[in-house]
Amino acid sequence: MGRVIEMPLPRLGETMEEGRIGMILKKPGEAFRRGETLLEVESDKTTVEVPALQDGVLVEWLVASDQLVPVESAIARIEIEGEAVSEVKVQAAAAPAAAPALRMERTAAPVMGARPRASTAARAEARRRGIDLGGLQGSGRNGRITRGDLASAARPARASYHAETASGRIFIRDWAAQGPERGVVLLLHGLFADSQGFTSLARKLAARGYRVMAPDLPGHGATQSPAAAPEAIADAIRAGLPPLRFHLLGHSFGAVVAAHLIDWAQSLTLLAPAGCGEEINGAFVAAMLAGDLERASGFLGEEIPPDARAGLLAHLDTHGGPLRAISSELAEGGRQRLSILTRLAAARIPVAAVFMRDDAVIPAHHALNMPFNVAVHVLPGAGHLPHWRAPDLVAGLFDPRSAR
Repeated sequence: MGRVIEMPLPRLGETMEEGRIGMILKKPGEAFRRGETLLEVESDKTTVEVPALQDGVLVEWLVASDQLVPVESAIARIEIEGEAVSEVKVQAAAAPAAAPALRMERTAAPVMGARPRASTAARAEARRRGIDLGGLQGSGRNGRITRGDLASAARPARASYHAETASGRIFIRDWAAQGPERGVVLLLHGLFADSQGFTSLARKLAARGYRVMAPDLPGHGATQSPAAAPEAIADAIRAGLPPLRFHLLGHSFGAVVAAHLIDWAQSLTLLAPAGCGEEINGAFVAAMLAGDLERASGFLGEEIPPDARAGLLAHLDTHGGPLRAISSELAEGGRQRLSILTRLAAARIPVAAVFMRDDAVIPAHHALNMPFNVAVHVLPGAGHLPHWRAPDLVAGLFDPRSAR
């Protein structure tokens, strides 16, 4: 006879103490094989797939997407050896009278004009975030709305998806605004990265009331597009997005792409931008192309988490050819081949640029080249990833509410 056991949240990194439940891939009652991914767990810097350690069947989830869970806490009940789930179903079938009544009560349509059933905590959170409880279906006892129901209400129908374009399939992540939407922010990542690296910053901007979208650029992540030149990459991204005016934020090479979308923007924020001076750390580019993460992380000023290294190496291996093509468009022999300064000078929207004082990849003294209409911020410390090092500070500096 099979056994039903509780599955704990594993420690996915040396310093991990808690994780946020991401996409849940298996449904109750579904069988799985050892090594098959059951769910994704997010930290500030990475998303990790959690595999099954043995064959079994998913009995029930004890957590929900977007829930923050301590390490070693039970997140699911699983049956091993294939019998416990069928036993549960037999017991449920033995008492058919009670089950239909429960289903009818939880799915009954609300009475028009009636006050929705909700917990005190859910009401307080809904008021803070501007969520209308009237349109929600509660998952609590007797259909009561819980705080967990609010989390699901704030998520878009498709948190990530592919958009088909003439330039290929563009992968896009989408974070819904919490409360009334104030605008839409578009985040463009740098060379060798992908949209996942913006997770922490995106959540902070979403909490401020902005819908946030972040595509994987061509040659990166889950996007499938041959575009390599900045203009072609910008055209591919534009074709995959809805016809909106965005508040743009571009990091490093993403700043070059953002500059080619400036006519489509309401505001522009650049983080450690490429295209604003001659120098670039050619040794860093070469180390990344060679998969030498130890050397590359020294230039980044950030340690690449051990649990993220395997995924990054696979990314570099999969996209080696496109990354080399894009790198050659950007720079050669430690010298940049592109400049966005003329585009920035002609901008008729608010533009801000953020540099790290001791950045070893893009020198901070490029800030001196900025046109007079660009607001410049220089943050203390080393590093090339200000959205990792100081996401709260970057979210505070990037304030699309000032745009007109």
